[in-house]
Amino acid sequence: MVTINQSGASGQGSELKSSPLAGRSSKTIILIAVISILILIIGIFFLKQKFGLFGQPKTGQEAQKIIIPKVLYNLAGLVQELDKNSFILEASIPQLNDSGKPIQKKETRKVNITSATRFSRLTFVSQEGETGKAPVETPMTFSDIKVGDYIEVIANQDISQALEFEASQARSLPREF
Repeated sequence: MVTINQSGASGQGSELKSSPLAGRSSKTIILIAVISILILIIGIFFLKQKFGLFGQPKTGQEAQKIIIPKVLYNLAGLVQELDKNSFILEASIPQLNDSGKPIQKKETRKVNITSATRFSRLTFVSQEGETGKAPVETPMTFSDIKVGDYIEVIANQDISQALEFEASQARSLPREF
C-alpha cells in the first residue's frame, strides 16, 4: 500500500488508500463475491439446458425415442363406402418413415359388423362454469353412420395387418374439438 503524507513525500503521516475497494468492509466484499458466483452458476445451468452437456444443441429426436406399437386394436379414418353388414374405412396407420419420424399412412380396411358390435358418438360439450369442454359419449346405431364420417373402430384382435376384421366397437368422432 502506498502512503503519502500531507507534504507529498512518502513516509508516515495521513494515509490515502489507492485500492478500488478502499473503505469497503470485508462483509461487503464477500457478499459481492457470493452473488457473482451464484450468477455464474445460474448462467452455466441455463447454457447446459440449451446446449446439452457437450455444447451440442439438443434435438427432439435425441431426447425422446418414438416407438410404434407392433399390434393395433383400433384404427380411425373416414368411411368410404357402406354395405349391409360392413363398411370400408380409409384408416390412418401410424408408421415411421426412413428417417425414423412418425407418419400416418392411409390404407383401406373392411370393417365387418356383428350383432355384438357397439356403436356410439363422441362429442365435446361446454360445461357450465368450466372453461374447457367435456367428452360425452352417446349411443347410436349402424344406420347412423354415413359416408364421410370419421370413425374409430376397435377390435378384439390385432388388426395391424388385417385388411378385413370384425369390430367390437365403432365410435363416431368429431372432426374438431
